[in-house]
Amino acid sequence: MLSILKTKRVFVSLLLVTFIITIILMFCLQYLRSSDKSEITSQLTYDDSRLKAQYDTDSPNTGKNDSDIDLSAKRWDRIEHLQQVCKNYKKNLSEEVRRKPKLLNHILVNDEHKLLYCYIPKVACTNLKRIFLILSGKMNTTNLLDLQSNDVHHQYNKYLTYLSDFSFDEAMLRLKNYKKVVYVREPFERILSAYVNKFEGKNTGNDYFKLTYGKKIIKYFRDEPYNEDLKTGEGVQFSEFVQFLNDPLMQINGYNEHWAHFHTLCLPCYINYDFIGKYETLEEDVNYWLHTSNLSHIINFPKRSATYRKSKTVDLLLKYYKSVPKRYLHELLDTYHLDYKLFGYPYPSFI
Repeated sequence: MLSILKTKRVFVSLLLVTFIITIILMFCLQYLRSSDKSEITSQLTYDDSRLKAQYDTDSPNTGKNDSDIDLSAKRWDRIEHLQQVCKNYKKNLSEEVRRKPKLLNHILVNDEHKLLYCYIPKVACTNLKRIFLILSGKMNTTNLLDLQSNDVHHQYNKYLTYLSDFSFDEAMLRLKNYKKVVYVREPFERILSAYVNKFEGKNTGNDYFKLTYGKKIIKYFRDEPYNEDLKTGEGVQFSEFVQFLNDPLMQINGYNEHWAHFHTLCLPCYINYDFIGKYETLEEDVNYWLHTSNLSHIINFPKRSATYRKSKTVDLLLKYYKSVPKRYLHELLDTYHLDYKLFGYPYPSFI
């Protein structure tokens, strides 16, 4: 009887020791995981002191005039505004990237100059991609306009490097150490530009958009459509395109990159961007970015054409958006409100 009791005590003691060791191991594992996660998250969290130091270096006491200092201050204001809004939306990028590396497939990389650029279609991305093509050293010219637009997006795409091409660790390293830039545009203006370019244009590249999206838009958002229009996707009206963008089912299926949200393409609340350029001040922003990146001697950014004058843009906005019922405009604003909020754009006055 005594030996049985001793055996039971030994067994209970072993169970207790095993339990304690298990608890200790679980605690250690959890600590290591949290430490790893916090380290990666810290790489992607805004570092105010680093950014302020960079912008201070770009502006005062470096032989620059007052206009240079004003430009630096304006760009720092954009960063601060984005930081403030993102406090309510920040998430951990690392876990998502591990599962979906393609989240980074809009970010171009130049290792030589340690640059990352997130391209957004319809925000001067052709010219900005031309910059990265020139920097690749694989073009036979240093003149951006020598590179044909169609070639930039097709034939020459193989010369561009994307952040999604790298392993997780390599991508995280570049996100931590490289200068990151994004260019944005007034959201409703960009939507209109995408519509005019893809559904009203006559070049052969538009056939894809008309057949893939135009037919669907006409089928679901036009009363009594003609069979010919259903076959070709020709003649999509702007108000129909707006309804398409507002439709929850279309949003679930995913937007084409030409009208996808800024925050889904470039993840501004995940990634610590060092520089935010705007289409409305494109020339001065790009030249400032090139200057502070020591690239002015390599790249000469072309001056904007007179066709980009703001008066013409405002006239076009009013012409097209007046054709859309108010309820659809309010729904569209709800759909893109975060892009407005993140980058400090005022809501359109005609809504």
